[in-house]
Amino acid sequence: MNEEEKVVDIPVEEPGYLAAQKVEIKYTFARFHRRVFANLLDFFIFALVFVGLFLGCRGITMATPAYQQNETSLMDTRVESGLYVRQNNGITVDVVSYLSIVEYKFDGYNKMVRSEEAIDHFVQFVEDRSGTEAAKTVMADYDKYRENKDWVYEGKPYFLRQGEAVVRNQECTLPYVDYFEKVYAPYIDSHCQGYLITLVPEYLNMVRAESYFLYFAELLPAYVVAPLIAYLMPMLIFRRGRMTFGKAMYRIGTVDKNLMVPSIGRTLARFFIFYGAEVLLAPFTFAIPFLVSASLMAFSRSHQGLPDYFLSLYEVDVTNDKIFFSREEIVLSGVGGEKKPLDFKPTYED
Repeated sequence: MNEEEKVVDIPVEEPGYLAAQKVEIKYTFARFHRRVFANLLDFFIFALVFVGLFLGCRGITMATPAYQQNETSLMDTRVESGLYVRQNNGITVDVVSYLSIVEYKFDGYNKMVRSEEAIDHFVQFVEDRSGTEAAKTVMADYDKYRENKDWVYEGKPYFLRQGEAVVRNQECTLPYVDYFEKVYAPYIDSHCQGYLITLVPEYLNMVRAESYFLYFAELLPAYVVAPLIAYLMPMLIFRRGRMTFGKAMYRIGTVDKNLMVPSIGRTLARFFIFYGAEVLLAPFTFAIPFLVSASLMAFSRSHQGLPDYFLSLYEVDVTNDKIFFSREEIVLSGVGGEKKPLDFKPTYED
């Protein structure tokens, strides 16, 4: 076999006319760039199917009482923490986004004051939910954060310690909006949001439940089922050549080592090697099996991907050729034979 075509003489063991036929089949390997484009089209179809299934699963999940109860409790807890604001339309947004984007009309002073109030409210919320010690942890971190020695404007520090409290330095002329953007907003986003998870156990449980819904009820079913629709189903529809939609578009068929249509068993084996190694294991193996398969397809002599290499399958150009199911079909069709195919005609007897 050379790199351009594969030729085989297929013996026919049946007696009589069929056994007398010498059959030669020639196929040309599908060109590499056509296979790449076909695979890209298949991946695009897979992505569309995945998104459709994900949206469907998400719609079903969001309609369940368990999800709705968890989502309501989660949103209520966020608002109660002071780190989120529920708008008139019912949508909940974090307080930093609310002050920066939603209520962009706020001036610097209002943004500064509202963010200070949000932090003070959060400290009280932590004390109510998790106890005094947890609130002291947040407050100690907040004081240490504000006593940053690098925070000086025109020779005046942003904050001063007065007794056990840290307060804003009234002599510092730093613009109010800078207090909000440089001090309070980063603290809320990086510190308070973290404490909300680590110091409020019920909130952490609700976040975990939401993650479980996302991964196991929405993403996982879509990811598991999408390849069955995008890759396996077309191979069962386009039986002659076992083509996917992308391969059918680019006229690329699959043949076994005898240059016949692969059996259903070999087709399923091919799909499940691809499904297991290149799809299901991809997130856990950094897509190494996929990279190995792509390398084999690009650089091996027969240009076979990983499943095709294991199962002795080949992808061929069927633009002008036909793939056959059996030896008998080849002989009876007259392709590659030395004689004309049998001419079946009805006969009439008295």
